Amino acid sequence: MAAARNPRNPRRRGAILAAVAPFLTFADYLRLRLVDRAWRLYCRRVGHAPPPFPWLMLPERESPPAAGAGAVARRVFYDVPGGRSYGYQVPSRDMHRCVATGHGWVVMVAVDAPRRVLLLNPITGEQRIMAWPFAKWNPRFHAVLTSSPADEAGCFLVVVADRLLAFCRPGGDFQGWETLRAPGFRYHAALSDVVSVGATVFLVDERRRLWRADLAEENPKVQRRDTGFALPSQELRRHYLVESLGHVLLVLSDERHNRVALYKLNWDARAWLPIAACPGERVLLLGRGCSAAVPSSSAAGRAPGTVLFAHQPSTLPDVDGAGRGKAWFWSESRVGAAPGDLLVLKKTVPHRHGEFPADGDSFWFFPAVDPDENAR
Repeated sequence: MAAARNPRNPRRRGAILAAVAPFLTFADYLRLRLVDRAWRLYCRRVGHAPPPFPWLMLPERESPPAAGAGAVARRVFYDVPGGRSYGYQVPSRDMHRCVATGHGWVVMVAVDAPRRVLLLNPITGEQRIMAWPFAKWNPRFHAVLTSSPADEAGCFLVVVADRLLAFCRPGGDFQGWETLRAPGFRYHAALSDVVSVGATVFLVDERRRLWRADLAEENPKVQRRDTGFALPSQELRRHYLVESLGHVLLVLSDERHNRVALYKLNWDARAWLPIAACPGERVLLLGRGCSAAVPSSSAAGRAPGTVLFAHQPSTLPDVDGAGRGKAWFWSESRVGAAPGDLLVLKKTVPHRHGEFPADGDSFWFFPAVDPDENAR
C-alpha cells in the first residue's frame, strides 16, 4: 500500500524490500537486481549482491536415450569462486548453439533452417529473435554483444565473417541488419577474434592484423591497421582479444596453455606492444565470444595475471583428445608462463560420470553486470 501511494519513495521501498528479503533465494535476488535499481542498492547494503566474478555456463547435460530431443534444457551455471551451481532454462543444443555471451545475455544461432540469431537472458527469460544477417549460411563467424539490450540506443549485436561485418540494434524494435566490408579479414577458429570497447568493435586475424569500426558513428566505416609482428614462439597458435579498462589486449597461447604472452594495442602507432602484466591487476577469463578481465579481488585468491581458459573443443579442439576421461570445463595458467614454469590445471566441477559430454563447450557468463557498480 505504501508503494502504491508513492512507489518512488526510497524509504518506503526499502522497508518493503527488507520485509521480503528473508523469503527470497539467491536467484530471486539476482533476477530483481537486473531490473530494479532500488533493489540493487538495497542488495549491496545487506550484502546479498551476487559475486562480481562471472559464472561459467557448462555444456548441456547428456540426455538419456529414451528422453529424445527437447526444445529447452536446464543448463548449469557454475560460480567458480563460490563453488555453487545454478540452473536456468536455455534452448537445447538440438535447436540452437551458443556462440557468445555478454552483459547477462547469451547469443545463440539456430542449428537448422530457418537460420536465425537468438538473444536470451536466462535469468529473466527475456528473448530477442533476429534473422541471419547474411544471404548465405556460413558456420565460420564470430559474434559479440557490445552492451545489454536494455540499452536500446547503445547496444549492438555484431556478427563477423570472412570480409564482412554485420550489426544491428537488438534493444528496441528490430530494424534489420547493416553490413560493412572488412577487406582482407579471414575467419580462423583459433587465430582470429573480435572484441568490443563500448560501441567500437575490433577484429584480429591470424597474422595479428587489426580492423576497427565505431558503430555509434552516423556512417560507420571499417579501418584497417597492419599490426602484424613475428611470433616469439611458433607454438603460440591461439589468439584471444579482451578489453581491460578501455585497453584492447591480445593474448597468445599455445594449445595446452603452458605458454601465455600478452600484448596491448597502440592503434596510432600501428603496433601490439608486449606487456608483462594486465593493466589494473586483472584476472583474464578467455574463450571464444566470452572473454573478459575482472579484478583479482573477486577471483577467490587468484593472483593478478592469472588466466582462465574456457574449454571449447568444438572450435578449439583439445589436443589431448576429447572424449577420453572425465569432462573438464576450464584450465588455469598465467601471463608470462613458459613451459616448465607451472602445471596447467584442467578444472572440473562435482558431477556424475557421463553427466556432461567431454566435447561440449563452456562459456563465461556475466550475471553481475551492473551500471551502478561500474560507475563507482
